[in-house]
Amino acid sequence: MEKNNIAIIIKRFLSGHFPEKTEERVQRWIIADENTKEKEAASLEYWNELNTEINSDTYSALKRVNQRIGYTKSQTAYIPYHQKLLRIAAVLIPLFIMAGGYLYYTRDKLIEISVAYGETRHLFLPDSSEIWINSGSSIKYPKVFTDDQRQIYLKGEAYFSVKKNPAKPFIVKTEPLSVKVLGTKFNVKAYPGDENVTTTLTSGKVEVSTPLQESQILRPNEQLTYNINTSAMNIEQVLPVETDAWLVGQILFINSSFNEIKQTLERHFNVTIDDKTAISASRSYTVKFLKGETLTEILDVLKDVVGFTYRQQGEKIVLSK
Repeated sequence: MEKNNIAIIIKRFLSGHFPEKTEERVQRWIIADENTKEKEAASLEYWNELNTEINSDTYSALKRVNQRIGYTKSQTAYIPYHQKLLRIAAVLIPLFIMAGGYLYYTRDKLIEISVAYGETRHLFLPDSSEIWINSGSSIKYPKVFTDDQRQIYLKGEAYFSVKKNPAKPFIVKTEPLSVKVLGTKFNVKAYPGDENVTTTLTSGKVEVSTPLQESQILRPNEQLTYNINTSAMNIEQVLPVETDAWLVGQILFINSSFNEIKQTLERHFNVTIDDKTAISASRSYTVKFLKGETLTEILDVLKDVVGFTYRQQGEKIVLSK
């Protein structure tokens, strides 16, 4: 590539004038082992144009940046280390030019997937593990699993089918639980605002860590429930259908409070439920709805089981005694 073109690309990149998708391709080009001298010369030229004042604080800060990415004197054959440290590091080029720089970038950059109320989503993670995300949920994960573990952040509910890799444990972080697996199938439900967080194991083995108690090992068809308000924890046997009902479009309530029922319906149908019934929170209900049943059909059943009347105003449902 001609020298002028290299300088133009470097300057545009450092100025932040590339779209995100183009920027990622440019980053790969920058760290490629070709035209290295021209790229660094263009970086120095850009730095000179900035006319930045260098002082001891700047030097110390830039030195810490370079130490973080393993930038050494042996990598500066034809430009004095002090000069290169100040000039190139100041525009963050070592983060991409030196070995490992791109890995630092991709490792720290998280992809966020959010699923709206009334929808679900299925996708593959970078390690080929599968995840099904329930309505009103979101996950964050790195573009590349470069560390010695595969870490996912979850808000809401998701079902995981994890590709086995003993060298890289798979960890799901929620508020407040942490679930660690090697290779298995399991469900985690941790919606913000919910009183209970649950982890249900379908196959394999998982280790669940809570803030105040020792880690617990779950066996297939066991469900751990953690109460955020009281820190109480309970493990019980469940049927497989209780875990994967939502995956096939069903809505299943087992010993659920009326508040849990309302929250589930709001997420599933993307509505707001205004409850004026004052139904006791101690009462629990067990009921199953099949795939395709409408909100009206479900409310017609619940009004007889629970005891309320309702009226619908657009996307708002008002419940009364």
